[in-house]
Amino acid sequence: MRLSTIRSAARRLCVVLASAALLTVTLNTTAGADRQALAAINLRTPFDCGQVWNANTRTNHNPLLSVDFQRSNALNQRVRSSASGTVTTVRDLGNTSYGKYVIISHGQGITTLYAHLNSFNVSVGQSVSTGTVIGRVGSTGGSTGPHLHYEQRTNNTPVRVVLNGVSIRYYGNTTITSSTGC
Repeated sequence: MRLSTIRSAARRLCVVLASAALLTVTLNTTAGADRQALAAINLRTPFDCGQVWNANTRTNHNPLLSVDFQRSNALNQRVRSSASGTVTTVRDLGNTSYGKYVIISHGQGITTLYAHLNSFNVSVGQSVSTGTVIGRVGSTGGSTGPHLHYEQRTNNTPVRVVLNGVSIRYYGNTTITSSTGC
């Protein structure tokens, strides 16, 4: 093998390695910024003060980082906004997918999604505060029983859920007590 060929291959390898390192730093910086923005908003559990819920995550969930909140007597429990923001979506997909769902924008590219609702209490464009009742727990869409499907998103990409400063366990169950409105 000629020396010039070896040098050329070595240069290409250095460029690839440098690009990979730059991409890793960029992704880590972006993820860190996303976590800081989420922490600054301080998203709250979307239920009445003192209610205890099971936050369930699983590897076959779609999207993967979403949470299903379950408990006995879940049907028609109030669902509250996790933080102040503006309602961007109020939609009913019938008996498919999310069924009845609401999306709230909290600024900085952060949104929350609340799905399988039995009813809506908000409309598109409405400003909400932390704890505003936005709907009621249901079993609409592709649901198999009453629960709240919940997502936190950054720039429309689902992220790991943190509520009341508590990271939800992936994958399994987290018991969480709502402090919203306490």
